[in-house]
Amino acid sequence: MRTLVLVTVEFAAATHFMMSLVMFYLARRSVQFLSQAWIMLLICLMYCAGLFFVATNDVIPQPGIMHPVLLIYLLACSYLLSIYPLGLCMPGYLQWGRMWGYAAPALVLIFIYSIGAAVGSNLANVYTFNDIFDSFLSGDVVLRIIALLLSGYYIVNIFRLPHTLVKNMQLPNDLIAYGSALGLVSLLFVVLTIRFDLVLLTIYMLLFTAVNMFLFFRILRPTVEAISYPDFRQVETPPTREEITQSEVDDFNEANLHRFEVMEYVMQHDKPFLDCGFNRERLCRLAGFNRHMVLQSLRSQGYNDIHEYIMRYRVAAMKSAVEGGKMTDIKQVVDYGFRSSKTASTSFERYEGGDLMVFMDKHKKPETPADDISE
Repeated sequence: MRTLVLVTVEFAAATHFMMSLVMFYLARRSVQFLSQAWIMLLICLMYCAGLFFVATNDVIPQPGIMHPVLLIYLLACSYLLSIYPLGLCMPGYLQWGRMWGYAAPALVLIFIYSIGAAVGSNLANVYTFNDIFDSFLSGDVVLRIIALLLSGYYIVNIFRLPHTLVKNMQLPNDLIAYGSALGLVSLLFVVLTIRFDLVLLTIYMLLFTAVNMFLFFRILRPTVEAISYPDFRQVETPPTREEITQSEVDDFNEANLHRFEVMEYVMQHDKPFLDCGFNRERLCRLAGFNRHMVLQSLRSQGYNDIHEYIMRYRVAAMKSAVEGGKMTDIKQVVDYGFRSSKTASTSFERYEGGDLMVFMDKHKKPETPADDISE
């Protein structure tokens, strides 16, 4: 069991470190990522501390009920994750005053426990609920209860804050799902502070990491979608078979480029993509290459797969038809290789970043009123 916990802590620490590095890199272009980067790094450091503890102890002791180490971790994580969504709409450094005030109670508690640990004060042994009542008047137990209540306050804000931000800042609704999931995971750790269990701890770390990865990829999604797709390469004369064969011997990259130029020539001159039944098998036959070669050549030029390549040509043809006034009805999408208007709209939004119907309305030519016929 110790090995499983060790591997899980390593995974959680490495994952949060990776997410912090990526967001620090993104923060060079957009400062709004800076607060998330620091939060992920702080969580990584907490996991590293736990990793050191697990690695240097042959047996993981049972900490009992509301152990200060567990409570401090809960308090720190609850605070950090309750402010995490704020960075999506406002850089953290613009809110330093409010954030320090918000963190002050937690910092005071952590400071008191740090002083106590430095002077070697003995912690109360609390393993049953009766021990809590027996030691209730001791300062240690009172501080534990305060820490648990303060953590509960931060956890309430984990649930509440995303709803407020989505309502007032027009942020995506999936931020609410993130807050709800993270709040539930934090409640699971509250259970752990009261009834510690190594299996439950492992489940918590995996769930906690998964939820943070959800927000991480949500943050990355606009960045990834902003990456431009490769331009079409205009080919008037395709390379010959001899040129392709020679390039396969001389230069691997040049061979991929030549095969790609053959496909571009086929798509631009024969326009087979206008047929709804056109697929990767037919593209392979027309180009004269097997599927592996076709996919390899497309990926060398920046395409993800064959389906994306075909769909981009269909979207480009449909867009040109709308701009030229040839396509005025959504039902005409079948003329450009789409089986349904839903598929056309989805593909247009993915590759052009806009709504197809809005684009059609924008380019719709005004109707010319009939001239009045005077007698």
